[in-house]
Amino acid sequence: MANVSREPEYCFQSNDYPLGPGLRLLEASAGTGKTFALAHLVLRLLTEGGHQISELLVVTFTEAAAAELRSRIGQRFEDALEGLEALDQGATHKSPDLVLEQWLQRKGHDGSQRHQWISSLLIALESLDLADITTIHGFCRRTLRRQALESGAVMDPRLDDSGQQLVQEVVHDYWQQQVLALDAQHLRGLLHAGLSVENLAKALLKLDSDPSLPLETHPSNLQSSQPLSSQFDAYLKQCWQQFVDHWQRHGSELDIALSSRAADWRSLGAKDTKPFSPKPKKDRFAILNHWLEAFSQSPQHSDQPFTPGYAAIRDQPLLTDYFHPAVVCTVARRCGEENPNPLIPTLQRSIADLCDGPAEQVWNHALHWGLSALAERRRQRGVMSYAELLSALDPKPQPESMAQLHPDQQAPWLEALRQRYRVALIDEFQDTDPVQWRLLEGAFAHSPDHLLLMVGDPKQAIYRFRGGDLNTYMHARSKVDRIDALLDNFRTTTPLLDGLNHLMAPGLRRSKLNVPSLTACSQATPRPLLLGVNPLQLLNLDEATHQTGAQPAPLTSKTNLEEQIPTAVAHAVLDLLQSDSYNFSPSDICILVGRHRQAASIRQGLAVAAVPTRLVSQGDVLTSEAAQVLQRFLDCLARPSHSSSLKLVACSALMQWKTEQLAHAECNGELDQLALRFRDWAINLPRLGLMGCLSELLEGRTIADLSERGRLLGDLYQCAQLVQEVIHRQGLDASTAADWLRRQRLQPVDPVPEVRQPHSDVAESAVAVVTVHRSKGMEYPVVICPYLWQAPSLPHGPLWRSSSESRWCVALSTRWGKGWQLSQQAHQASLQEAERLAYVAITRACSLLMLIWARGAKQEGNPLSAWLFGVDAIDAAMQDLTPERMSAWLDRQQLPITVVPAQLKSMQQRWQPPPLHGELTLGPTPQRRLDLSWGRSSYSAWVSATHTYDGSAPADPLELEEGRDSDQQKLEPMLKLQDQSAIADASRSTPTLNWSDQSPLGQFPRGAAAGDCLHRILERLDFCKPLQDPNAVIVIEEELRRAGLDSTLLASVQDGLERVLSTPIGGSLGGLRLNQLHGQRRIHELSFDLPIAHQGKVLRSFDLASVFHLNPLARFGLPYAEMITGLNVCSRGFLTGSIDLVFTDSEESLEARWWVADWKSNWIGRRDPEGQAVACGPLHYDDSAMEQQMLLHHYPLQAHLYLVALHRFLRWRLPSYEPQRHLGGYVYVFLRGLPGAKAINGHSFTKPVPGLIVEPAPLERVLLLDRLLKNGGQ
Repeated sequence: MANVSREPEYCFQSNDYPLGPGLRLLEASAGTGKTFALAHLVLRLLTEGGHQISELLVVTFTEAAAAELRSRIGQRFEDALEGLEALDQGATHKSPDLVLEQWLQRKGHDGSQRHQWISSLLIALESLDLADITTIHGFCRRTLRRQALESGAVMDPRLDDSGQQLVQEVVHDYWQQQVLALDAQHLRGLLHAGLSVENLAKALLKLDSDPSLPLETHPSNLQSSQPLSSQFDAYLKQCWQQFVDHWQRHGSELDIALSSRAADWRSLGAKDTKPFSPKPKKDRFAILNHWLEAFSQSPQHSDQPFTPGYAAIRDQPLLTDYFHPAVVCTVARRCGEENPNPLIPTLQRSIADLCDGPAEQVWNHALHWGLSALAERRRQRGVMSYAELLSALDPKPQPESMAQLHPDQQAPWLEALRQRYRVALIDEFQDTDPVQWRLLEGAFAHSPDHLLLMVGDPKQAIYRFRGGDLNTYMHARSKVDRIDALLDNFRTTTPLLDGLNHLMAPGLRRSKLNVPSLTACSQATPRPLLLGVNPLQLLNLDEATHQTGAQPAPLTSKTNLEEQIPTAVAHAVLDLLQSDSYNFSPSDICILVGRHRQAASIRQGLAVAAVPTRLVSQGDVLTSEAAQVLQRFLDCLARPSHSSSLKLVACSALMQWKTEQLAHAECNGELDQLALRFRDWAINLPRLGLMGCLSELLEGRTIADLSERGRLLGDLYQCAQLVQEVIHRQGLDASTAADWLRRQRLQPVDPVPEVRQPHSDVAESAVAVVTVHRSKGMEYPVVICPYLWQAPSLPHGPLWRSSSESRWCVALSTRWGKGWQLSQQAHQASLQEAERLAYVAITRACSLLMLIWARGAKQEGNPLSAWLFGVDAIDAAMQDLTPERMSAWLDRQQLPITVVPAQLKSMQQRWQPPPLHGELTLGPTPQRRLDLSWGRSSYSAWVSATHTYDGSAPADPLELEEGRDSDQQKLEPMLKLQDQSAIADASRSTPTLNWSDQSPLGQFPRGAAAGDCLHRILERLDFCKPLQDPNAVIVIEEELRRAGLDSTLLASVQDGLERVLSTPIGGSLGGLRLNQLHGQRRIHELSFDLPIAHQGKVLRSFDLASVFHLNPLARFGLPYAEMITGLNVCSRGFLTGSIDLVFTDSEESLEARWWVADWKSNWIGRRDPEGQAVACGPLHYDDSAMEQQMLLHHYPLQAHLYLVALHRFLRWRLPSYEPQRHLGGYVYVFLRGLPGAKAINGHSFTKPVPGLIVEPAPLERVLLLDRLLKNGGQ
């Protein structure tokens, strides 16, 4: 990285900064108020500059930062308006800050200009929500929408929010299709070389997230479009033959050269030349020859020389650990050589090619294949990744002269950007990548009519893992017309800032960045400190762990030191909280860590001292310990008689049974009593709710114990609330709720929704534990940095970012050649970023900063050495960084810092929060009874509580609504209970035609997951294309895999759904088939929220029954009305649901009739005497059998509710809507029972079609139900 040789020319002045066109840079150190500066600049651009808000582009790094910047800009407009209006009225006005006060005094006295500015600011405030104040990705997305034709992109790009999951899917597919097709010996060798699903996924995610650099390609690489297995065999054979040829010519020469070089090293004073020796005891040349001869004698065809498996090659230690060039280069560096090279280059390169080349080729093949697969799957799904958003607008590199002289040859959207915007303000510019800079530079940098102002701080460039490139910042910095610096610090108190100025005076030496001295302008009053104590403090673990003496003690390992850090931090925090001088509360303190494991250790250490903590991160409460505890509780609700589940919950934090109690419980009946309690809770779950069941289980002592554990109790209740919401919204029972929670725990989402971020992590009075990356933009009165003494971890390959070649490269060995160079580049980059991370960490503090220093083994390269020991200590050995050397440097620099030994004794004290002052009083109490009927209901919630198959627990609402897990064996008890004359046994029905008793979906798995799978497939399919189409195959395979079903079901799903789509619907729809419905004629998953009785009385079961008294002789008439009265419906609020399919019966939407269709995967069939299913097909799905299912599950009620929802939707969206003319009816599609087009050939459409219930809309009923939902019951 080039040094920052060009210093800022100006100190930024808010009211004097030029607003004209140009390319400028504003460098803002931490705490210098860049957001304030930007907001004031926007104010001046709209007033003095005469720009409209729509002509400004303001870009920042995150959504949160964009929201804050928008808010600050809006507040600035309001403050300016108040001042201008006060001047206009001659009234006195107190400005919120000196900058605005000076601006009003200097600029606000021209009356006509003032009126114009007031008008402009009012217009800007009204349109502020529409202004382009956004992230770079938001800007790209808006631009793509506006410039879709010019860019060739989709009209409205949908962002892919499942990038990590999609990468996992692609990698698993590659592994299954390509890697597992290799010979077992090759596969073992690749595993030995570090290839794995996990490592591939990490590398592919890294590539997918960074569009700025391409992946290297080479003509000799394996072609990703071709299968791996055949190419791998050929490549390995080529490498083997090349190695054998070179070995036969130069093997002996290499063996002698290695011994000779070992003698040379020894002569120069080197003691350790292992594994090489001037006089080796083994004849390694002969041993390897013998190994080669053994392979040459392997039984093979005489005309085909034998090639060993890759595992045999990787297992040969003489190749990998002796003759390999990486070994000699490693020993040479150990003996003092700076740039060692192979001794016999041709032979040793052939050895490296043989040992490492095949694995590198597979890595290249896998990553190219994966990138192509990701792009194709996103294209099929109609989504784009964040990286693809940028790539879609990338103007690509071109010579600067061409950009200036031939703007007509640039990407067409650049001119459109120039026409739309006149000013571009780019915040956090240090995190910009090359693609973003090419886009901004191409659009604005060379225009004489535009202002491109970049705001950033190179010292805070810490997002290299996201593609942020400091070299890009430096390249842009070298081109700007002017550099201004913000040098007033508004965050840190004067005493602490004085210490920080001295501490960081040497600058960031590895990054070659200066740290300017800042002026303290904070309005905060410094906290009182003890006499002789500075706000900049250093806890020295070195003095606590090493005793001075004649013989220096060996350095403590990093692991051992990390075990001591939580205790030292806990003592320091207790001292701060218990000191009468400081007067700090827990919420004033922030502890910055580098990894989440460190955060967990710190929180555990503070928990011992009873200090509350909160983790400020994108945590997911559904992956917490509390979610696992709740999972055990739900599993018991789902299966109360399952002894293993009962034992798990008994031993969990919920009940805390001891081993002895559990052993006795099986004998004394206590476990049986627990099973009965869970059975009762399962039955009462719809009434009590999950929170109620959980509260009945928890006893006072247990709650107190959970409270002592800190966050567990809060997390448990939050998890229960989330699950309860899903139970209510989706109509789940205990079993399906347990399955839902298990899926969320095992397949966490990214990013984590706000509702799932732990509430325990936002406690009002708790010590914040934050990663340094996450802390950027935050500030705290007290900051403790316990881990800055650590050097960054060595980077791992084999995927490396090559800045010199501007591409991603694959290199397996990091000890020689290209791999060594790339790894050293990456190591230097990580050392530089560690330095910048340290700068970010220590600049979060407002009043007090506490650093921890520990002299750990192998921690050379840590960011504190240059600041605590002097610039010449930056590469010093840790053994040389003694306390004496530190004291000498601190004294020489006159650094105002207090150094004290860390306390490492066991924690004995516990923090007690100060007592609350004031008298406790009761809060307001309700003056009327709460309306328990009000809420959000659903069809499934209405019908679930009345359906029990065995009399023990309510049926699964998904089973009732979708029919996804029901069969005749379960239904028989229920049929007897219903005793309705309208319900006939399907097995006694006599078919009218000789339909088949087998269906392709007859043996398809039953259950909620399987039914969901078929629903999702139908939602994603293109009905008009055959199911053998590649896109359809991908959809089916993805959904089978998502549901955890065997991929061998592909053919049966294709055949079964082909029948569903090709079968004429019959009835009023005649010969219409679903595969005739193109995308403009159908709507999938039409969700609705219908208001219930907002103005009237509660809606009850007998009100719903009255609907079916109309047309009593019609289908589902009086007998069904009597069944509805058995429901327990008492609702006000909203009725929510989703219609599987809405479609039209003709091409003309304004004239067509609109129908609802619902997919049902109910199993109806024949069993053998043992109860095993033996047949399921169209034969069993006659009209009587399906009507039985309709009545049993209250599908008629569901159908009528759907028709009301469709009626309201059409009344809202369809011009000149008339229900008599446009409302068609409902179709219930029993997926397992449709015969297909061939089987139905010649069948009269006037007769019922197996698997289909088709009914025209009963308008009188629909309109009455519509009125009931609106006005309430009787």
